[in-house]
Amino acid sequence: MTITGEGRTLYVTDLDGTLFDHEGLSTTSRELLGRVLDGGTALTVATARSPRTALQSLGGLPLALPFVAYGGATAVDPDGSRLWWERFDARALHPLIGASLAAGVTPLVFWLQGDDDRISWVRGAETAGVDAFLDAREGDPRLLPVDGWDEVDHDSAFFVSITGEYPVLRRLARMIRAISWGIGCALALQKDPNDGLAVLDVTPASATKGSAVRRIAADGGFDRIVAFGDGANDLPLFAEADESYAVEGASDEVKAAATRVLTGPDAVARFLAERLPQQV
Repeated sequence: MTITGEGRTLYVTDLDGTLFDHEGLSTTSRELLGRVLDGGTALTVATARSPRTALQSLGGLPLALPFVAYGGATAVDPDGSRLWWERFDARALHPLIGASLAAGVTPLVFWLQGDDDRISWVRGAETAGVDAFLDAREGDPRLLPVDGWDEVDHDSAFFVSITGEYPVLRRLARMIRAISWGIGCALALQKDPNDGLAVLDVTPASATKGSAVRRIAADGGFDRIVAFGDGANDLPLFAEADESYAVEGASDEVKAAATRVLTGPDAVARFLAERLPQQV
């Protein structure tokens, strides 16, 4: 199926916490989205997930448009081919790692080793946040511990994720924003309601969900963007959207930025099915 964008709206949804519940994509959402997509709705995804895990979680849906992964650092066609990567300037990555370590938190650095994306940390410096991340991704082929940061190609790094106590990460985020090299970084800080920790995701300043989706919309000739989200990294997406919808479990900041808050299970899929009945 070919989707052209001229004179049409691009619908964009976050995955975890927005389209997915704690178990992933529900049967109801999968059925509704399949019908909406088969009807020709221009729907895509903007997620902090990797391309691989995003495609796995959406398996079976007839996606036809590029989608955004790693919080805006890359865009991927439904067949898995990468359209672009946005990378850190090494002059920003080096002090970012140093500032994290000085704050007592170990960063996870996502980088490219040839054509393969890797996740690295210094072996033996694992924190509780790093351990939780690794436990949830046992067997992930991206995991590559190193004995020193010089083993990571700083010029190919595109995403940094830091887990720790919220006050610590809030201070770290404020410090990054206040220092000159911090202008090369986009920050998204969000609490994890399940364990009391927080996650600070850092991408190159040019790599946000908003900038990546705007690029996809421009390339496809779409006139309008309608966005769905729940977390801090969805705020740049909402800023680019003509309409933005937060789900019930979204943060207060995201709800305040939204056109409206959607409630109930399968809220995004039901909204699309009800809004576009002629296509379903």
